Amino acid sequence: MQLHHVTLFVRDAERSIRFYRDGLGFTILIDREFEGDWPGLFGVASKRLRAVILGDPDRPHQVELVTFAEPVPDGPPVSPPVTGTVILAFFVDLRAVLPALLGVGATDVRQTTLSNGNAAATVRDPDGILVELLDVGRPTGPRS
Repeated sequence: MQLHHVTLFVRDAERSIRFYRDGLGFTILIDREFEGDWPGLFGVASKRLRAVILGDPDRPHQVELVTFAEPVPDGPPVSPPVTGTVILAFFVDLRAVLPALLGVGATDVRQTTLSNGNAAATVRDPDGILVELLDVGRPTGPRS
């Protein structure tokens, strides 16, 4: 078994595209609308959705942004993680990516140094989804 993609129901596709494409560097692989039995599959009112799949053409992991023709209600307010909270985690060049994400609307920025000496941060995407950023291996502690 292999995880193929993660689907996020978002309020504004364009705003979320800016976050994941311009902030994290993903490429848009698919951007189209689909008719389907979305009420039967997801329990929503709309039979039409827009799916934007972002990723790296050379890697299997993708993020799918879905908006419905008839919007779904907003989720619970941003809070500390609770059971059922989803966190998307990415290896990134934190020094380059964090300012880019702030420029496209990331909020609730938190930073730390992990026990291995590498930097890590969390931010909230435009819909409040928690995103973990793991630096690609540059220790932040004192160098000898």
